[in-house]
Amino acid sequence: MNHIVVLGDINLDVLASVPSPLPANGEVRTSVRVEAGGSAASFSRVAATLGEAVGFIGCVGDDLVGEILVESLKRSGVIPHVQRFPTISGTIVSLNRDGGKTMLCSRGANDRIDPSFIDEKWFDGADHLHISGYAFLSDSQRAAARRAIMIAQAREMSISVDPPPANLISIYGVKRFLDGIGRARIIFPNLEEGRIVTGEESPEAIVDSLNILFPIGALTLGREGSIAWDGKERSLNHAEEISGVDPTGAGDAFAAGFIVSYLKDGDVDQANREGMAVAHNHLLQRARIT
Repeated sequence: MNHIVVLGDINLDVLASVPSPLPANGEVRTSVRVEAGGSAASFSRVAATLGEAVGFIGCVGDDLVGEILVESLKRSGVIPHVQRFPTISGTIVSLNRDGGKTMLCSRGANDRIDPSFIDEKWFDGADHLHISGYAFLSDSQRAAARRAIMIAQAREMSISVDPPPANLISIYGVKRFLDGIGRARIIFPNLEEGRIVTGEESPEAIVDSLNILFPIGALTLGREGSIAWDGKERSLNHAEEISGVDPTGAGDAFAAGFIVSYLKDGDVDQANREGMAVAHNHLLQRARIT
C-alpha cells in the first residue's frame, strides 16, 4: 500500500441532461443527478477505493453541502484534512447536451483555504502528492499548493498534476501556468488541454512536447483512449465506448488508476491500461444508476 496526499477542489456535482430547445420560461423535465465531486476529491475517493492510504487537503463551507462532501471522503476511506470556512461550499453544474458539455462553477470555499492550515505531519510516510490544476488558478489555493509541493519535495515524494480546462489555462496564461506546475513530474491533460499547453495539434506531437517538461504522463483522448509516456517509452490504449453518460470525473478516475498502478511497479503501459479500466468502470457505474 502506498500513501498519497491530494490537494485541491472538493465540490458538489449537479449533472443535468439538457433538452433542446429550452423554453424562455417554465419547467422542463429531464434527468438530474447529484454526487460528490471536485477534481482532487474525486481522485482521492477513487485512489482510496483502489486500496491506497489517501489524505485529502481542501476547504468546504459551513453548510449542509460541506457536511455531505466530508462524509463522502470518509465513506471512501479517505482521511479528510478539511478546513471549514463560513461560506458556501463549491458546486459544479454540468449541462450535458448533444453538442457537448457546459460547466457552471461556483468555487465557494475552495478559494478560501489557508496555506498555514497544512500540517507537515500529514505528509509523514507519504509517497506521492497529487494536485488539481485548479489550485494554481486561485491565489490562496496556489499558495497552499506551493506549500504542499515544498513539503513533498523535502520528503522526495513524486508529484503529479491534472490540468484545469483549456479555456481557464488560456485566460490564466499558458507560461504562467506551466511555471506554477514546473516541479511536477507527472501530468494528465486531455486533448484540448494538451493543445493549449503545447501549441501542438496532433496527439503524438503533444506527447513529444509535454515529455520535454514532464518525464511521465498520459494524454487522455476521450473515446479514442489515451497515450501515456515514460521518457521515450510510449503506450497507446483504446477506450471502450459508453454512450449517453456524462463523463464528468472520468479523467480524475483515470489519473487515480494510473498513479496507483505506476507507484506499484513503474510500468507505464500497465498504468495506462489500469487508468483506462478505472475510468471505464466509473462510467459504467454512472450508466447503471442513470
